[in-house]
Amino acid sequence: EIRLSLVGSEMCIRDSFCIAIWLHMIPEFVVFTIVFMLLRTYAGGLHLNRFGACFLCSVSVQTLILVINSKFTFPVICSWICIVVGLSMVWMLAPVENINRELDQNEKEHCKKVTEKTISGILVFAIFCTLGRFLEMVSLVAMTVLLVLISQCIGVLKFKIEKNVYSRE
Repeated sequence: EIRLSLVGSEMCIRDSFCIAIWLHMIPEFVVFTIVFMLLRTYAGGLHLNRFGACFLCSVSVQTLILVINSKFTFPVICSWICIVVGLSMVWMLAPVENINRELDQNEKEHCKKVTEKTISGILVFAIFCTLGRFLEMVSLVAMTVLLVLISQCIGVLKFKIEKNVYSRE
């Protein structure tokens, strides 16, 4: 299962990178991928049940975020509100569990600590982007944080529903 997940992640990154090259958005791809993967790895979020659905959703959503951010960037104050509020909520929800991989207390504490460090790094990066006037990147970070937050909310709902279904059986 882990091997399949790694191969799937590599395929998703490879295909998303090819799309980013085609869109001339390599720096944006790198920022999105790093922020998204660092947050999702330890904060958790939605896990789809089939590889094809996961792959299609991941590549589509990443491409959509890159295109939206290229056409519409949040004003810097909106970006920062999204980043601060979004990261606070991501931290509160972390870690989101999956029915296929429930966490024990030590794992939950570890994920929470790593999420805190990741959030600190994202905030530092966003500060440097703001000071350097890379406001499109600040907007991209905000959109990525919101995407992770939405993924977490859906993941929490999916976990509760699946846990309910499996407990009835």
